Amino acid sequence: MSLAAARGLSLACLAVGCFAATCLTVACKEEPPPAAEAPAEVPADKKPAVDQKIANAMAAAEASARSESKAASEQLQPPADGILDPSAAARELPLGSPAQLVIGGEGAAPRVRLGAERLTPGAGPAGKLVLSYRSAGSVMPTLELDLKPKVTPAGPDTQPASAPNPLPADAGSVVLRFALSGARPAENQPGRLPDNAKAEIAKLNGSSVDLTLSSAGALLAEKHTLAGNNPDLEAFVAGSAEALAGVVLPYPSVPVGAGAFWMVKSRETTGGSNVLAYRMVKLVELSPTQAKLSVSTRRYLLSSSLGMAGLPPHRVRRFESEGEATLTVKPGSAYPERAESRDGFMALVSADDRPNQGLPIQSELSATVSFLH
Repeated sequence: MSLAAARGLSLACLAVGCFAATCLTVACKEEPPPAAEAPAEVPADKKPAVDQKIANAMAAAEASARSESKAASEQLQPPADGILDPSAAARELPLGSPAQLVIGGEGAAPRVRLGAERLTPGAGPAGKLVLSYRSAGSVMPTLELDLKPKVTPAGPDTQPASAPNPLPADAGSVVLRFALSGARPAENQPGRLPDNAKAEIAKLNGSSVDLTLSSAGALLAEKHTLAGNNPDLEAFVAGSAEALAGVVLPYPSVPVGAGAFWMVKSRETTGGSNVLAYRMVKLVELSPTQAKLSVSTRRYLLSSSLGMAGLPPHRVRRFESEGEATLTVKPGSAYPERAESRDGFMALVSADDRPNQGLPIQSELSATVSFLH
């Protein structure tokens, strides 16, 4: 196993609970500057279940990495505060690079090829998104949106601006655009909606989400465009982008069977902030026409502040972001038949003018995505 593959697999443990989360229960009060904090141990009944075969593979990969390079092993240690500095992030995944996939095991026979071998231009299957979003103590209405995906070749104007050497248009990268339409309140709501909610939500129609992908489906960049001029609707389109980026995944280039597992590492956006995400994907069930996947995600912040609107100048002292998803996919298709995801983050921030006060920030996003096949 190469050093790069070994490092990738050992980092995958960040996405399945090997790095215990710390509860943010600090109220806003005067306190001395924080000393180095050790993460609290998560109770056993709260930790994600990890297949022993996966755990053994991760342990072997980490041991291999240590034997190849002491420096590499030091890089594998997750940051205690959940924040990666630019140099560490660049070592993990350089700016402008597509998502990286490392296979830990190909699973048992029979095996099938998941995902499309190549994303080709054209319209995709119609879809539906149900989105529930909570941020900074505010509960948003639960929405239903119709999705109309379309793939087009990526040109110079669609390449990620952060890429030091943008990919040429003929490199096979594409833009997968999801046009949002039919925006409406979902039947089940967290509370009573204002009388004008339906009309306001309908103003989301015409918004879009763009995912720039390699020809193999690896994420390069994401962006969203809000229709109309109501900035209060921005969070719904941003949440749609996060949900779709989390379930439109790259798949191994080789056939895989039940018990297969792999890790996907990508640069993404969560709550308006740039993060590095690690997803551990496991194929839990396989039939001739359908595969069921479980996904565990861990994210690390790539800056010292959050990108959420409305926050004063501040410094993030701690950041924690995890997620989980289940996907039902049809072999050979780039779009899941159905996906359910739950993601969130907690951060402890201090305003620049009150550096000894700790303010907890929390965001939760739940989504159900389905596509007709």
